[in-house]
Amino acid sequence: MNANKYCRTAAITASVLALSFSGSALAQWAPTERVTMVTHSAPGTGNELMLREIADIWNKNKIVPRQVGVESITGSQGEKARRHVTFQNKGNPHMLATYTPQSLNLPLLINSETGWRSFTPIALMAVDPMLLVVNVESPWRSVRDLIDAAKQRPKQILQGGGSYGSSASMSGKILEDFGGVHFSYTPFRGAGEAIPQLLGKHVHFMMENPAEMAQHVKSGKLRALAATDKLDQLPDVPRFEDVGVTARFPKQFRGVMAPQGISAEAAQYWVQALGKVRETQQWKDYVARTALVDSWTTGAALVAFFEEEEKTYMRLNKEMGLLKTAK
Repeated sequence: MNANKYCRTAAITASVLALSFSGSALAQWAPTERVTMVTHSAPGTGNELMLREIADIWNKNKIVPRQVGVESITGSQGEKARRHVTFQNKGNPHMLATYTPQSLNLPLLINSETGWRSFTPIALMAVDPMLLVVNVESPWRSVRDLIDAAKQRPKQILQGGGSYGSSASMSGKILEDFGGVHFSYTPFRGAGEAIPQLLGKHVHFMMENPAEMAQHVKSGKLRALAATDKLDQLPDVPRFEDVGVTARFPKQFRGVMAPQGISAEAAQYWVQALGKVRETQQWKDYVARTALVDSWTTGAALVAFFEEEEKTYMRLNKEMGLLKTAK
């Protein structure tokens, strides 16, 4: 880690530790004007809908004393939204932003100054689990069967998914490394396009969000071998660790950040406000409906989480040839 990154991390850690030790006194700040929650995603997509759910809960239950709205700022692979939040609105406590693996990794790929250290971490709210599935007519009934087949047929086992460099392709690379094998990755425009290819047996397996594939597992067209988390909608599917796969897969997290330079009081206010969201039945129903896994991380633990994820993405970026220039 270079000196600039170290200083930024130290400053963020000091700030979140101040939150931890100062307690409820910090929550005396409250919004005095309209609050805007920004996403880099287009209207109607998962991240934008999550912010709308949070805003609706805050507004309906009067958890936040001012109106909360959602704004989509798309373009430049999220860079426009990131710059809008953390530079153009530096120190603005009335703005929040969704934060995802794309938000963390793309600045690494383009060597941008809009990395996670340029924000104020607030909370990680939920995780999109990853589910490994094969066609139901496949002879493979376990992850070990899949790995053994790849050992016998190097580069002949086809994984389908979104673009190369997506979370699906990175998860496949981690499984490759764990098993000491080599798959061949077949990219499509997204999981929606890849699933018919798996149903038609044109690819051998996929690793994607269960929301995309659970219906096909339940209907008996796909067989689920393992998932990164325990799934309520597919309770019989084991976790990777339950079947001996001890590899660490990057979390497909959904978090909330604030611009850099806001006060500790404002940051703590938003931590507590999001904590109240999680207590509502509306949020619990939303998590179940969208096949998310409820996950809550704040403070120093969130800083440590981002540091670990950053290391994982940097390693994968290099090994997969995604970095255009060395950092």
